[in-house]
Amino acid sequence: MTAVEPSPAPRRVTRPRWLDVRLVLGIVVIAVSVLLGVKVVGDAHRTGRAVAVTRDLAAGTVLRAAEMRLVDATVPDATAYVGDLDGAVGRVTNRPLASGELLPRSALDRPPAHTVLTVPFGADAAPAWQPGPRVEIWLSTKACPSVVLLSDVPVQDVRSPSSGALSSTGGQNIVLSVAPQQADRVITALALDGATLRAGVLSGPPNARPTLPSLDGCGGS
Repeated sequence: MTAVEPSPAPRRVTRPRWLDVRLVLGIVVIAVSVLLGVKVVGDAHRTGRAVAVTRDLAAGTVLRAAEMRLVDATVPDATAYVGDLDGAVGRVTNRPLASGELLPRSALDRPPAHTVLTVPFGADAAPAWQPGPRVEIWLSTKACPSVVLLSDVPVQDVRSPSSGALSSTGGQNIVLSVAPQQADRVITALALDGATLRAGVLSGPPNARPTLPSLDGCGGS
């Protein structure tokens, strides 16, 4: 008689365990990733009020309300930009800013001690000024034909002379904000006999502040 081997016991298909730990962790990771993505996209499209400059500004410019305005802006981090005019007036830019650029807080420094003064120029002694550029100013007298008076200072404002010789010859005044010792240097130069000031606009990156030459002897004949 032939022996019959017993049939193997049927393997029952097990139901998937939907509460498997790895599956749950995977779902949690995906959900968190989606939420973070939504937050990042939302923050990137957040609109708020920010200060923008209305003209090109050189590094070292003391900000005034007239050269700034509030705009609606979409920024990734609103705290990185100045949001009110009062918080910016009187601060000093530490890098150039282009017209229309939002004003970053990182581009502002506390103003050091400074003196605001007006420097007069004849019609042929300087280009037609606009506020904003960096300039170098030279002094000429009989004893000092050409000596650097100020180097690499930003023009804060431009004013037409209301009276005097410059008003009749087409001269112009520029307003500078400089360190007190530089202001004293300008006043001393203007008092020299036969003093003439000339100026030119600088371009390119700011230069290292050179040591300005002495004015001693420039008043002699």
